[in-house]
Amino acid sequence: MVICVALAFLLMSIFRLGISAQIGHVQTQVESAAALTAQRLKAYEASFPQTPSSFATDQHRRELTLILQLVLADFKEVEGGFWSAPDGFLAYAYPSYGGGGVPKKDVPEAEAARIADVAQAALNSGRPQTHSFPSETETLILRAQPAAASDARLAVWTMSRAHVRAAAAYQKLTLGFGVLFVFALLSGAGVLWFLQSWTARVRTLEEAIVSTSLEELSPLRPIGERELDRIVNALSQLNAKLKVVRDESRALTEKLAHADRTAALGRMGAQIAHEIRNPIASMRLKAENALAKPFEQQSAALRAMLDEIKRLDDLLERLLAITRLGELRRAPVALKPWLQARIDNLREQAAQINIALSGDAPHAAWSFDEKSMSRTLDNLLLNAVQHTLRGGWINAHAEIRDGRCRIAVENSGAKIAPEQREKIFEPFVGTRGDGAGLGLSIAREIAEAHGGSLRCVESKDGARFEIELPCPKY
Repeated sequence: MVICVALAFLLMSIFRLGISAQIGHVQTQVESAAALTAQRLKAYEASFPQTPSSFATDQHRRELTLILQLVLADFKEVEGGFWSAPDGFLAYAYPSYGGGGVPKKDVPEAEAARIADVAQAALNSGRPQTHSFPSETETLILRAQPAAASDARLAVWTMSRAHVRAAAAYQKLTLGFGVLFVFALLSGAGVLWFLQSWTARVRTLEEAIVSTSLEELSPLRPIGERELDRIVNALSQLNAKLKVVRDESRALTEKLAHADRTAALGRMGAQIAHEIRNPIASMRLKAENALAKPFEQQSAALRAMLDEIKRLDDLLERLLAITRLGELRRAPVALKPWLQARIDNLREQAAQINIALSGDAPHAAWSFDEKSMSRTLDNLLLNAVQHTLRGGWINAHAEIRDGRCRIAVENSGAKIAPEQREKIFEPFVGTRGDGAGLGLSIAREIAEAHGGSLRCVESKDGARFEIELPCPKY
């Protein structure tokens, strides 16, 4: 488009130099010169008390020549004069004549008859007359019009030559540029069609790539464009390689998961054995000591053994809770009364150490397994009570935002270091010596079984745990 605009501008410039444009320009110059000369003659006649009936005197000839000199000096290569029917040529001037500095004073003999004929025709018709006389190298443009209001029958004439030889060369050049302009338009249209076709095929390829499932990675079909088909073939080969790598990755992931489960079971087995061995050893020692004492002194040892049995029973109950996560029974639960009930269960325990326990939830329902989620929230609240200093506070609240339910438990006191925020969720990892270290681990397992998450996040006042549950899909 830029080339076409530039060529159009160039063609317009060259066209102005063509034959017709050159002749039109010369004709305009000649007509303007004749009209202005007639106006100056009219002003000249107005200076006489009475318009002369003839301008054939020497004084009048000089004055007419002066008028011609003044007017034609502004028109390049235009000559002219005054012609009278009874007296013939009265005055002549060619101010822009380039004859080596010698002014031209005589009417051209070759055109004298033509000038007289055109001037006579203008006087006879009473209207301006313009005639052109073409030749091989130039075209003569002659203009004559009546110029006096008296009976002098005076006509002003002007003439100039349009040099058509150079103009003919410009015309051929214009034709050549015209052909070039047409070819530029055709080539632009061809490029536009090619780009649109290319864009359509690229769009087809893009849609094929976007619609390809990552699970299938089926080969792409050829587009029909050689260069694009090379890309299609490369993408198909890449898809095949990705499929192989994905299958290998899936197999390795399964092996790694199996290895992780095996290792986790091994670690858990070792921890369970450790957790069970300690109470059993303690009960064995107390039983042996009790046997060596009188019967009335054995009650204290029996009570200690019952405490250890209770501890073992609690440990087994927590382990069984993990195995029951696949049996979730989801149902809509009103958040506000449910959250308030969980807080009330621990309110008395928190009040004993002067901890302010508060909570809030919207009047809305969310679908989850109430029993298991109650265990999760209870674990978080109990963990907060155990780690909050006397006179501190605990706040639990729930909200529904962006299609997800968020339950947060926050307490004042010591903050949890960033490097410990994931470690505390591992089984049998705890900060207190009197616990099994399963509370947070079980809470996270329950949240993830619901398709959600449990995280320990940054808090400016202490510790903060957030449960996030998605909207259940049925």
